[in-house]
Amino acid sequence: MFSALQTSKSCLAKSQISKQLLSTLHSPSLPFLAPALYSYSTKSAPVRPYELKPTPTNSSHQPKPPPPQKPTDTLNPPTSTLPPPLTLPTRQPDQSNVSFYYRTGKAYLTFYKSGIRAIYQNYLLLRRLRPRIPRSKTLEQALRDGVLSRAEYHLIRRTRRDVSRIPLFGIVLLICGEFTPLVVVFMGLSGAVPRTCHIPRQIDGAREKLEARRRESFREGTITTVQETGDLEDVQKLPKPILAHVGRSLGLYSSLWDRIGVVPGFLLPWRVRKAVERIEVDDLAIGRERGVKGLSEEEVKLAAEERGLDVLGKPVKEIRSELDRWMEMRKRRISIVDLLCRRPSAWPRN
Repeated sequence: MFSALQTSKSCLAKSQISKQLLSTLHSPSLPFLAPALYSYSTKSAPVRPYELKPTPTNSSHQPKPPPPQKPTDTLNPPTSTLPPPLTLPTRQPDQSNVSFYYRTGKAYLTFYKSGIRAIYQNYLLLRRLRPRIPRSKTLEQALRDGVLSRAEYHLIRRTRRDVSRIPLFGIVLLICGEFTPLVVVFMGLSGAVPRTCHIPRQIDGAREKLEARRRESFREGTITTVQETGDLEDVQKLPKPILAHVGRSLGLYSSLWDRIGVVPGFLLPWRVRKAVERIEVDDLAIGRERGVKGLSEEEVKLAAEERGLDVLGKPVKEIRSELDRWMEMRKRRISIVDLLCRRPSAWPRN
């Protein structure tokens, strides 16, 4: 307070002196001193150093995170299209149930957040690839013509599918929180979950159900029907039992139709045709790139699944060998539907 009083007195004294000088120096001989003295008299007290405020920085000039990079591998899509690693805590001997389940739920939430974040990064990559695809072409046509690589093709396909599942899954995640894995697994909501948010138990459960349907379909004598049919390249002319087998083998329609004993004939031919087209262009892209040997372990499993090959309980080396045989059969002009309706042990040897 004392220092502030001294400052005010000093300013008042300077103001009075300057006014006296202005009154005495308004003479024709010294006209140039009047403005200078007037400006001096109207100056405020000097600002103390501790009263100076730093200039706020503009947030728009802050460094932004780098944009997602274009995948360099033309065969395998980015790993961001796959579920991230799930690391669950191990229970300690002296740990309480509340603490253990709290940490487990927190690990699942972290896993789901990473999966949703990966979908956003994939969506940014998709937006960069979209202008390259002509409006008159489908994704399969773009891949066949070399406009897209296999990695880009599967990136777009998987991202579109994951983005379409975000709204419903987001509602489930907001309501259930840490209990989302229990709701998804035990209530059968796997179809509403994006691929990047599939937990390992969910993936194995879906594969087990699909392979069980495939085994049941083979028991119904589909192999004999296919052998008697001959050329099966024209999907639109396939018999209904073969369409039903391909649909069950690839999971193209719900298992609820099997329980009531009805085949959804109104959508099945179109879905089988689209599945055969996807497999055809994927075979072409794999052969155009580094072949089956260039596929990563997870991509080998996914490629085998899409071709109706079992993967559960098999080492990656065996799955890769069956996929190699598939590619050999395709080089020999064996139709895709014919291979789908036979077990690998029944494929032609010569």
